[in-house]
Amino acid sequence: MDLVPHMDVWAMIREATPTVKWVMVLLAAMSVLSWAVILHKLFTLVPAAMASRAALAEALAAFSGRGDVTAALDLVARRPRAPLARAATAASAVLASPGWSDGSTTQGRPDAGQALAVAQAAALAGATGTRGLERGVGLLAACSGAAPFIGLFGTVWGVMHAFHALGQVQTAALALVGPGIAEALVATALGLAVAVPANVAFNIATSLLDGLETDQDAFEKALALRLETPLAGGGEG
Repeated sequence: MDLVPHMDVWAMIREATPTVKWVMVLLAAMSVLSWAVILHKLFTLVPAAMASRAALAEALAAFSGRGDVTAALDLVARRPRAPLARAATAASAVLASPGWSDGSTTQGRPDAGQALAVAQAAALAGATGTRGLERGVGLLAACSGAAPFIGLFGTVWGVMHAFHALGQVQTAALALVGPGIAEALVATALGLAVAVPANVAFNIATSLLDGLETDQDAFEKALALRLETPLAGGGEG
């Protein structure tokens, strides 16, 4: 005798009330959207974070070597996946502007205004690159926060419908209300299935974005130190 019958989830979904079915459709759409964002971040944000860490290491090594600033920035710009590449390209553009003196010698040491222009250009370009990588992270937060409650709503509605149907019959029995409750609980399970991956991905993406901002800040400060000009707040991203 099989005391644990196999559950037919698709049959439960088919037998659910229209409201619960709409809740499941909404959760399914949220799942598709969240997984699309997760896969997109897997192929964009993760490589960007890895490239940023490598670019920062190269920049710090080049700046500490007291070599040419433009050559060091070109080295960073060779990693296009890293937001730091945009920052390096923007800084190089300022360095290449008319009237700029290379800061590799004492005589050519830039004044505070020139160094501030380089730092601001790098900060703006780096922030723009990081901002582009943030797209979709808010959707992950919304799905992870809302999906369990949407699923719970579907469950509560289904349970209410099951008990209401039970009140319409003369003989109360668990066999009459049990299937309705089981169908309603599918909504909660689906809500958790949407929320858990979205929440994990959101936390990972947030951590990677924080790391990118830290790398950007370190790059700007290292560049300011290499230019040998004190910047009042110019190294902050």
